Amino acid sequence: MSDLNPRPNPFSIEIFDAGYSDIHFLCKFVKINAIELFLRQKQFSNQDKKRLLQYSNKIACFLFMDELDLENLDGNYFLHQDKLDRVRHNLISTGKVSPLNYNEDKLRKYIENQLEVF
Repeated sequence: MSDLNPRPNPFSIEIFDAGYSDIHFLCKFVKINAIELFLRQKQFSNQDKKRLLQYSNKIACFLFMDELDLENLDGNYFLHQDKLDRVRHNLISTGKVSPLNYNEDKLRKYIENQLEVF
């Protein structure tokens, strides 16, 4: 996450900009709350946190897997789902990371609440 900072302006980039690829991967495939993890980091500025929240709100529907994504997690085309499940379990078991227990609407509400802080 540190390597991608400062984050690009979320309103001047494409949906899948590399400046936010870590958030995409961790939320969508590992299914952890990378947004919350990012916001807890003291080394990131409030500007970076606000940009991350704005970007996440802009692309919230893409932070969840669809049927095609699930098909691709077959171990041939992309990593097998079981490996991602183990990674998620290991990260969550440390207590430093929370699972992404939202649907799109609840995630947007969470983001909006966090935007009020930053």
